[in-house]
Amino acid sequence: VASALKSDWEKIGVKVNLDVVPVNAIQNQTIRPSQYEALLFGEVLGLNPDPFSFWHSTQRKDPGLNLALYSNKKADGLLETSRQASDPEDRVKKYQSLQEIIMQDAPAVFLYSPNYIYAVSGKINGLDLKAVNTPSQRFENINSWYIATKRIKSDK
Repeated sequence: VASALKSDWEKIGVKVNLDVVPVNAIQNQTIRPSQYEALLFGEVLGLNPDPFSFWHSTQRKDPGLNLALYSNKKADGLLETSRQASDPEDRVKKYQSLQEIIMQDAPAVFLYSPNYIYAVSGKINGLDLKAVNTPSQRFENINSWYIATKRIKSDK
């Protein structure tokens, strides 16, 4: 992905120095000191839909996760009030408004979001794959899986 982005940016006249940082060093060498002009980095959001740590302006410095160093007062307000909203529909509306602001400001380029698709035998029951945000989540309710069985009376 990084090489393809570099090639595309160079086609429009942007000079790019690609610096691949080892996973075990990127946090301390690059992210914490904000030593980047552009950063290709993935986030696994999991089940918690709260985007506060990724977009609120107070999260721009270490240990915050606002890697885009984004700051917008309207966005901050929506992030704050959405955390306080007890009505799920109200929270969704606030997140939608936040999404519109982020799309308009474009502090980050969202490249892709993987879909996890699993083929499962029709013999397996009790399976619930509605919310699989990471590959490991496909096994979260494995204790509920079963295959239909029959009782057979033993002659012993």
